[in-house]
Amino acid sequence: MDEPIEQHPEDDWVDQDLLTRDLAGDLLDREIAAEQARLAEPEVPDSLLSRADRERRLAAMIAVRDRHRTPNVL
Repeated sequence: MDEPIEQHPEDDWVDQDLLTRDLAGDLLDREIAAEQARLAEPEVPDSLLSRADRERRLAAMIAVRDRHRTPNVL
């Protein structure tokens, strides 16, 4: 579709729902806790992800959280 996109001269910041770093960190903390709880439960045979995949997912979430919480030192 080659429909033209209408551009408005006004800023649209008021209409955006901005996710702050603090809020994103809080949401990530909750997801990490939820994944840790799921890993503590017995294996579910119908699970979409294997235990190894869930462990990799958890490790990646923790690494991202830690990287963003550590201040950049120059």
